[in-house]
Amino acid sequence: MALEQFRLDDQVAIVTGAGRGVGEGIAKVLAEAGATVVGTARTSSEVNETIEAIQDAGGKGLAITADALVREDSERVVRTAVDEFGRIDILINNVGFATYGSFLDLTDDNLRLTFDYCVTSAFIMSQLVVPHMLKVGRGSIVNISSGAGRFGIRGLLPYCVAKGGLEALTRAMAQELAPKIRVNAIALGAFMTTGLQSSFDLMPGSEEQLKARTPLHRVGDVEDLGRLALYLSTRDCYATNSVFVVDGGLQGPNSELPIPDL
Repeated sequence: MALEQFRLDDQVAIVTGAGRGVGEGIAKVLAEAGATVVGTARTSSEVNETIEAIQDAGGKGLAITADALVREDSERVVRTAVDEFGRIDILINNVGFATYGSFLDLTDDNLRLTFDYCVTSAFIMSQLVVPHMLKVGRGSIVNISSGAGRFGIRGLLPYCVAKGGLEALTRAMAQELAPKIRVNAIALGAFMTTGLQSSFDLMPGSEEQLKARTPLHRVGDVEDLGRLALYLSTRDCYATNSVFVVDGGLQGPNSELPIPDL
């Protein structure tokens, strides 16, 4: 009986940034639980692969190429989801972007672009799906944040600011959209993705250092993260206005960029 509460049959979920990494992992878990997944990404080949894998496993999904910063693209995503499947129950705002650099080398555009991808994109898509969730009578929005918004990481100032802003957006939306729509965030630590592996490859020894600084001494798995997103998406979930930390037990940054002191 308890496991039946985790079924998402007949529900429709939009997952942004579903082409790879965290978004791909969440999309696959939601589909395995019975949701019809509308996956979006800027790179057609990647999001198509995600949805094809879902369909090959017996799930239902639709891939849409879209830029989360373009409101017209997001409008097209929502319109297509409703036209094809008749409803929207779940939104996973996973799109993000990181700018690297020392404080004095950063530009205004670095800050604006990072903030827009991490925060403005979530605002746009949430604003567009909420009317359809209200028609259903309920809904769940999950924003994907990062420990960077809590700790600060040298060399990632725009990203840290943006993820802190995303968590503030989460709390504000949760208050405005209750009681019918719940809004939560998940603050991530290091999860194994192609992007993280590329970082490890560029900085020899960084993987061992990161694991040593993480209390659980390992990197997270995106499907494990998907199971938390699944819980937050279930209709009887009692959580809203919350930021769930999934980072292996960090009390501070577990990695650093080679940014020298000023």
